[in-house]
Amino acid sequence: MEDFFNVFRRPQTCSYSKPRGRVEVSESKPVRRSESLGLDYLYGGLVKYRAGESLALRTLSDYELILIIEGSVCYSKDGKSYNVPSGGVVLSRPGFKESCDWDLDGVTRHAYVHFQITSIPDDWPDQELWPIVINQPAKVVAGLFRYLLERVSNRSEWPSTAPGSNTCRLLECLLHILIEPNQEGGLAEAHIPDPVSQALNMMRETLDERPTELLSLERLAQRSCTTEKHLCRLFKQSLGYSPMKTFSLLKLQLAMALLSRSDLSIKQLALRCGFENPLYFSRVFSQTYHASPSVMRRRMREGEPPPLSPLPPELTPRVYW
Repeated sequence: MEDFFNVFRRPQTCSYSKPRGRVEVSESKPVRRSESLGLDYLYGGLVKYRAGESLALRTLSDYELILIIEGSVCYSKDGKSYNVPSGGVVLSRPGFKESCDWDLDGVTRHAYVHFQITSIPDDWPDQELWPIVINQPAKVVAGLFRYLLERVSNRSEWPSTAPGSNTCRLLECLLHILIEPNQEGGLAEAHIPDPVSQALNMMRETLDERPTELLSLERLAQRSCTTEKHLCRLFKQSLGYSPMKTFSLLKLQLAMALLSRSDLSIKQLALRCGFENPLYFSRVFSQTYHASPSVMRRRMREGEPPPLSPLPPELTPRVYW
């Protein structure tokens, strides 16, 4: 995230786009439904806080989107607190009574935009259903946010004049990713409980770096800071499978990709996906996809699409490029 901040570290300009002129804000400004996002105004910038600094309780009169670049924040809204790490996003709305306590141990930097919405797309959910905090947004969010702030910093007439349609579309795309991270109906990982996310990250790291290493339920529970029983319950509620079954399906999901995109032998592929016994790998694969790995490889090379994974597509086994 440091590269994000460096983009705006320009000695000749200020990294804060201050409102010019008077901006009229109504506490109960009506928002209509339309084909696209409409904005009355938009401004934003970057802010740096020292360790332990805070923002006192305030009532927000417009919309604000915050991206934590460095450090963390304890964000409180209507008496409920959220711990937002570096890379996390806060989406505030008019009427929110909120406060912020910045990282106690070091510097906190965040990017932000304030805006007033006049219309939202017809297919968006009601604002009451929008998330408030997204701790692990899609990777594209940081890049879109940076590009949005570049546009803001280059438009001296904002926010005294409304942004153009291209900027409205840019913010609409960014908000859409945050509001509906998986529009197609799968399980959005932003809505997975934190202990499950922590366990999934450990599974991915193990599969990516040490695929044949034994990963026990006890270690997953320790990583997730919860009990084994509670972690199993959360996995069942969130994904429909136990933690260990989920790990096995992640391995098979990776195997499916390698079958179509490598010339690894079945034995080599099994080891790469965490199965030391290739016969056991073939049996588990066949039980899940109703075809052996060799048959599945031949079908895909002949142009057939791979079968659907039992897991949501968001739960890919590898998280690094």
